[in-house]
Amino acid sequence: DRPSPRTADAALVDDRALLDAYSNAVIDVTDRVGPAVVRVETGPKVRNARERGGLGSGIVISPDGLVVTNSHVVGASKEIRLRDTEGFVTDAHVLGVDPDTDLALLRADGARDLPYASLGNSKTLR
Repeated sequence: DRPSPRTADAALVDDRALLDAYSNAVIDVTDRVGPAVVRVETGPKVRNARERGGLGSGIVISPDGLVVTNSHVVGASKEIRLRDTEGFVTDAHVLGVDPDTDLALLRADGARDLPYASLGNSKTLR
């Protein structure tokens, strides 16, 4: 059995509505959280061919510069820099790492009033 043209049209409208809703949800999250995302750069500022640094992303979780990233991004690096969405770069240091969960907590040195993403409660997720 083939669906009637009317049924196919209704399904197409439903698919478009779902896609629009999904797109709007992604846009909303990006607008709210995007400014709190930072690029995490590790290793010496000036590198030669033998020195390799790491690169990853993190999320600022407080206006005073607490940043969550992955522990594999920072590794044992002593030099860490954060670059925000406006291109501002600040040094940071590791407050703690948990290799088992692959999480690291950083502190931006000399942090100003940074845009941040509030942490939620996983029990309230649907």
